[in-house]
Amino acid sequence: MNKKVRVVSFDVDGTLIDQRFNDLIWENDIPALVAHKRGCSFLEAKKFCLCEYRKLGDKDLRWYDVQHWLKKFGISTSAKDIFKRREQLIIVYPDVLPVLRKLKEEGFRVIVITCMPRIFLKEKIKKFDRHFDKVFSTISDFKRVKSPELYRHISKVIKTSPSCILHIGDHHILDYEFSLEAGYKSILIEREKKTKDFSISRLEEIFYFL
Repeated sequence: MNKKVRVVSFDVDGTLIDQRFNDLIWENDIPALVAHKRGCSFLEAKKFCLCEYRKLGDKDLRWYDVQHWLKKFGISTSAKDIFKRREQLIIVYPDVLPVLRKLKEEGFRVIVITCMPRIFLKEKIKKFDRHFDKVFSTISDFKRVKSPELYRHISKVIKTSPSCILHIGDHHILDYEFSLEAGYKSILIEREKKTKDFSISRLEEIFYFL
């Protein structure tokens, strides 16, 4: 084991939680509400919504805020109502709990760093949040999306050198490149289809890096 790693950090969607829950909300539920509001077909509404999402981009914190989009599209339904309707579809990947338990048994501090607003984050990780020493929602806690500067700031908050933190996430830039630039050790996880030589497809593979 590399004794330098003291803290293991995780993204949530696509890393710990199946991404399909998010896809249903962004690509099905919101477009369906927009179709009803605008009196157009679902396919037309979906194309419109996806185009609007792309215009803003995932480096803007509003991109992650369901309530922002509902307001923009003139939808009166609350984000919480949409979330509650899909709550039963939150699927934790089967390798998550065994890995979290093993990390704690081996003495690592375990944290979460995600852009997800805390209002949704709390519900998504409530089945296993006891395994985390700290949970950071960059949008709710810092009003910012992930960046090298923010990763460095979080290392100061937890009083740990960036070089002693290993971050795992599924976004090549926000998780992998930005944490590397901040001085973290970093692993890209590609669960559906592995395309990068430096990525992993199963969470238990992180123990090769510790």
